[in-house]
Amino acid sequence: MRTLVLAMSLLVLAGCKSTDPAIAEAEAQHTKALIDSKHYEIDMTWATPMASNAMNQISNSNLLPADSRTGRINLMGSSSYIRVKGDSLEVYLPYYGTHQLGHRPGETNNAIQFVGEPDKYEVVYNEKKQLTQIYFRMKERTEQYDVNIRVFDNGSTNVNVNSTHRNSIGYTGNLKEIEER
Repeated sequence: MRTLVLAMSLLVLAGCKSTDPAIAEAEAQHTKALIDSKHYEIDMTWATPMASNAMNQISNSNLLPADSRTGRINLMGSSSYIRVKGDSLEVYLPYYGTHQLGHRPGETNNAIQFVGEPDKYEVVYNEKKQLTQIYFRMKERTEQYDVNIRVFDNGSTNVNVNSTHRNSIGYTGNLKEIEER
């Protein structure tokens, strides 16, 4: 009986392999080529703001999008992205969190926005972890943003944005080719 359970367990584990190695390798090569082309977009699906009293109040007031909660906000269907076009960036990320300083009274758009060339842009492929790390620094008016992106071989991404004026915030999304309009 014990041998049967062990054999069944091994079969189940062997059947759990996520994908064919050839498909995974092709996906990884496509992801790397897209990043190397410097012509790609990261479409955000979720925002993960830092927990704060203000975020709890917003959540308790039912002001968050559908399927959202304080620590995980649904961005699907909204326009939230990082676009890389050569040496230029286009960034529009909705911001949920606390401003530490520099918020202009009466300003209704809290989003992190940037169009132009970043001060710094680095790409490092980590073969051991099977991911690409992208880092860039951008300044908008008096605020500076440090953006760290982890792109996994399958194109899924984790983005962390640190600001000089706001609490940090994270995003998850997917790498894709820019759709020309």
